[in-house]
Amino acid sequence: MSLMMRFFAALGENSAARDEIAPLLARVDEPLRQQASRLQTELDLSDGKPGTALADASQDASVKYLRARGILQQGQSVAAQQLLQAVKASAAGGERVQHAVILLQADILLQQRQFAEAHDQLIKFLDTTVTTDLWTEAFDLLDQAHLRLQEPRELPEAVLRWISSGNTPQQQPQPSLALIKATSELRGHALFIVAKWLVAEKRDIEAVSLLEALLQMAQDHPRRADAMRLAMELYAAQGAGERVLALAEAWRQLSGGASAMVDFTAGGMFFRRGDHRQAQRLFQNAANIATTLTDRRRALFNSAIAAVLAGDFTLYQSLLGHLEVVTSAAGDGQGADDNGATLELEKALFAAAKRQPEAELALRAFIRAHPDHPRFADASVTLAEWLLMAVPPRVHDARITLDATTAATTLSQSQMQRIDLTRLWLHDAEGDLKELLVQGAAFLKAWPKSTFVPEVRMKIAGAHYRLEDFASARTEFEIIARDYPETSNADTALYFAAMSASSVMSAEGRVRALATWEELAQKGGPLAVAARRQQALSERAQGRLNEALAALDKLLALKNLDVEQQRMTICEKAEVLLLLGKTDPARLDAAITLLDEFLAESSLPFFWKARAGFTLATARHDAKRDTEALEACYNVLRAAEITPPASPADYVWFAKTGFFGIDLLEAAHHWEAAARLAEQVAQRRGDREQEARERATKIRLEHFLWDGPAPTPPKVLKLKDEAEAKPDEPAESASKNIKKSMR
Repeated sequence: MSLMMRFFAALGENSAARDEIAPLLARVDEPLRQQASRLQTELDLSDGKPGTALADASQDASVKYLRARGILQQGQSVAAQQLLQAVKASAAGGERVQHAVILLQADILLQQRQFAEAHDQLIKFLDTTVTTDLWTEAFDLLDQAHLRLQEPRELPEAVLRWISSGNTPQQQPQPSLALIKATSELRGHALFIVAKWLVAEKRDIEAVSLLEALLQMAQDHPRRADAMRLAMELYAAQGAGERVLALAEAWRQLSGGASAMVDFTAGGMFFRRGDHRQAQRLFQNAANIATTLTDRRRALFNSAIAAVLAGDFTLYQSLLGHLEVVTSAAGDGQGADDNGATLELEKALFAAAKRQPEAELALRAFIRAHPDHPRFADASVTLAEWLLMAVPPRVHDARITLDATTAATTLSQSQMQRIDLTRLWLHDAEGDLKELLVQGAAFLKAWPKSTFVPEVRMKIAGAHYRLEDFASARTEFEIIARDYPETSNADTALYFAAMSASSVMSAEGRVRALATWEELAQKGGPLAVAARRQQALSERAQGRLNEALAALDKLLALKNLDVEQQRMTICEKAEVLLLLGKTDPARLDAAITLLDEFLAESSLPFFWKARAGFTLATARHDAKRDTEALEACYNVLRAAEITPPASPADYVWFAKTGFFGIDLLEAAHHWEAAARLAEQVAQRRGDREQEARERATKIRLEHFLWDGPAPTPPKVLKLKDEAEAKPDEPAESASKNIKKSMR
């Protein structure tokens, strides 16, 4: 019973923990009933309700300990300390109560800003205790104490010793199995805390090595999941994507197959690193296997944003469509002069702003200890924001926190505004866009002069855009760009105003969008690349190919174009040249030259080899150089033998190229080679695998071909002229197949 209750309480599910306790409070078995009552008191204390603990006058050691916690929550640290000293001196209550007393004494020292004293007391406790089920709490307190010491801080010698050999009483010549296990658990905690300290000192590489050592230890270590999460963040920052994915898979196994959460978390790490293409894939994976509509909406939205930043606007529009479908289916007081408390809050707010892991614990500690503080609402709202920014967002906890904040009796106007603004974020996290619009309009009406108005208008505009109400979205985005040009949202609003205008599909909207993207590109800001690319895509969509080509050339001239964007732009330029080549053969030659140079890069990933190879084959075919076109197809298939298609996008270009090569061979009446090429395509798993297999069978049946060992694909096949086509297979028909595959 105690274990289950503590499990729920550790997750913040106090209501579930209370449900576990309730049946036991009525039991006849008095010891069991008393234990249940004390566990309920612990829950009350964790919820900031010390009344039950203070009312119990029992002299039992564990009750005295709980009463001390209640007294401490009322701000009476001296009285709490005296009561704890009495419990400690009596040595009553058993080992666990004595350990809990020591840790609460250290917590009091932290609240009294006696950081060095708390640090020393915790080091002594950890170095002299053979085993305890409070290791995690003790190390968390030590972490707080260490990080609050004056800089420069040195890593404690004792903690480093624990990593290698355990603490003092654990160093026995012939340890028992129980002692070996206790030593291993202590070493794991020490590894984790030192890794955190190294991260705080920007020594990430050393931190990673310690985390890896912890991950090699027992599978059931209580810090294993935390170590995986921190290691994933560090590896993502270092660009070690493969290790991040490996840890994500290990985390998936540890959490019993909760892969949607793992993929979402890993996607967030890649997103923060700037690897938007990989982030998009992981977010989409999370959406595909999400078990709730809320999780699916959130993952789809993140996937769409990552697609925009990766420059894949076709995929972005598709994801917006999925989002619409999913959305439709979802339907002043005591403590005002307490300078210590105020400084404690400032530290917690700073940690939250820096996304430091200890921020949540610090905020919750302040909220529990100072419910009447005039800045109680600031701490609560910051905690709610922290919860909403978690991966995945902890919406339920954030709502409870905001509701408790609203119940406060003394709220300033700025605090009320922050509460209302955070509720908009909450509706956004839930995917309730219609309620976001209603509450956003209410905010603007209630607080027309608020400094949060630009942010609220961005929320409203974004909701309209995601609901595909592009006319309203454009209006809101343009208001932001016009009325708040100095804010950080101005350029983003201008960009999406253009996106909204182009989505309306009016001539005026397209003209306005092009002018806006040109303005953003000329400014050279962070959206210059995205704006120039949108300009090229819009011109191409309207059939203004020369203008699209000019925009792509300007894009390639930008100095801040990264490697992936440059590759994408080169392929897009080649495709535009290919389209222009239908009326101007010289453009075909330019496309072929550009692609030959592009494919000469030895480090090209398969995706770009396949996309560029297909475009090159098409250009050579249009230039009536079918032998060279076929060679381009075979080059892609050879590349697939070395680096097989690893994603749906890879497979799309692989299959397009393979089928194009089959069409070329059939047009030349090379039936055996066409059949073998179709069989080669069918060997790769994908959504066109069966089609390729059926194509091979059809060719063999129609031309009476026997299966045999597949020869090496010819480097050059002399294609027959269309005039030599057999009567039963007109060259004109084969040519139509080629054109069909090009489409």
